[in-house]
Amino acid sequence: MHLPSFSSLSFLAPFTSVAMAASIPLSARDVAPMAPIALPHITSVTYSGNGCPSSSPGVERTGAGFSDIGFRLNSFSASLPNIETSNTACQVHMQATGCAAGWQVGIQSATVKGHLTLDPGASITWYLTSYWSENAAATNTISGTISNSGTARMDEDMSRSANAGDVAWSPCAKGDGFLGILNVNFRVALDAPGKQYGYFGKDANTAAAESWNYVWRQC
Repeated sequence: MHLPSFSSLSFLAPFTSVAMAASIPLSARDVAPMAPIALPHITSVTYSGNGCPSSSPGVERTGAGFSDIGFRLNSFSASLPNIETSNTACQVHMQATGCAAGWQVGIQSATVKGHLTLDPGASITWYLTSYWSENAAATNTISGTISNSGTARMDEDMSRSANAGDVAWSPCAKGDGFLGILNVNFRVALDAPGKQYGYFGKDANTAAAESWNYVWRQC
């Protein structure tokens, strides 16, 4: 019996095609974009709260724009042992437009900074809560706690970052590019079982500050 001959090249062609496809970098394939091509730009920022009253000139906006946003809070401070000064908050109200249609955004992570002093037994908890005015019931809170469980006073510049759980999403951008009104409340609460001293705010080298990063999705 005469067996048909096979060309080695024709036999390997299907497998070679599979291997070549697998070797193509992910970025070169059809992958959904992670952010809109047209990013929004900030049109309005206002402040409220005892840590940054609207009349205060002490708030400095940092970063290059909507996608790189932060705030330096020069008037923000909290202290113990007085309970009246142990909680301080600053809320940012921000509007942006120019976003490509069919996208929505939310805060994915946050970083807070400032000078922190804690006597042994004292602690501080920080919160960054975000929501959009168009759906104020949907909120997202990022938080963290620092405690002094040692025997010596803690006195240092601190920086802490944390990720969000459930994201509070903006409205879906339409043809006008308007995203809505983003409200972000940064609050710190100092606590101690006795008359320990605690302080969060500014010193000669730093000031309280907040920044956040976004996550996008198509809608």
